[in-house]
Amino acid sequence: MKVEASEYFDTLIRPILAQEGDQLPVSAFDPRGFVETGTTKYEKRGIAVKVPEWIPENCIQCGQCSLVCPHACIRPILVKEGTEKPEGFVVAPKTIGKELAGYQYRMQVSPLDCTGCGNCVEVCPAKTKALEMKPLDEQRKEEKNWEFAMKLPKPEVQINPATVKGSQFLQPLFEFSGACAGCGETPYVKLVTQLFGDRMMIANATGCSSIYGGSAPTCPYTTNEKGQGPAWANSLFEDNAEFGFGMNLATAQRRAKLAENVEKLIAVEWAQQAIKDAGKEWLENMDDAEGSRAAGEKLLAACKDGIDMTGVGRRPAHQEVHLDLRRRRLGL
Repeated sequence: MKVEASEYFDTLIRPILAQEGDQLPVSAFDPRGFVETGTTKYEKRGIAVKVPEWIPENCIQCGQCSLVCPHACIRPILVKEGTEKPEGFVVAPKTIGKELAGYQYRMQVSPLDCTGCGNCVEVCPAKTKALEMKPLDEQRKEEKNWEFAMKLPKPEVQINPATVKGSQFLQPLFEFSGACAGCGETPYVKLVTQLFGDRMMIANATGCSSIYGGSAPTCPYTTNEKGQGPAWANSLFEDNAEFGFGMNLATAQRRAKLAENVEKLIAVEWAQQAIKDAGKEWLENMDDAEGSRAAGEKLLAACKDGIDMTGVGRRPAHQEVHLDLRRRRLGL
């Protein structure tokens, strides 16, 4: 099934998938070796004979089916009450959980991305199974529902990512890989990207994980709405630990240099108070994942607000020089 895709996918990947890659000129490829991520979502292979059908009245909304899916093709969806939904987009009779008040619950399947392994059906703990394998052709209507579900705004709810149910409301940043049907490894890869993928670096050893994770022409690692996602690189069987250690050393050095620059920035007398406060907060929380993220956003906003690019009410020259240096050197 052909779906609307990116220009990169249509011009480079589609010919390769059609076994016509030898017709592409070398000039079509990025000389730096860069490839677009998140391209597996355009393949829509439709290889399953049977795919799961959700039975909402039986569902206990535990999220276990989503957790064990090797390809991230069954996901819990929260729809804000009052949202206009397409015909056939059925929701559960009742949403379970006080923290989800104001939202309707649905378990959505992508039939053309499913490989038909049946893991989700097997793991379903409901007294009467809430999923049943049905012929693919009977479930093709669900693809439109999937497209609608993927475009819904992120729900404004507080979830506990340390629980199975809570973790499955997080976006997988690893999806629709070429792993075998029923793969036991990819559910863990997918879960790690749900929890940490927006700041994740992967030193991948050669093996199954490099084949389904980094083979040409498509890439299953993807990004969130901010463009953040896992950074992936592959090494040999025998040295990926050393390879990953080098990545860690480089990151530690870059962050130490950033901390040094932030300390210098907030020490100057003409730095605005908002920048000083945000910089101090970031330094205090730089080794805490969530604290660093929140403080970093404040620091970026304070630095941007402190720059007058309009030419009206310009600051003294020494401040302009300092701001220019800050832009060039801090990378903030």
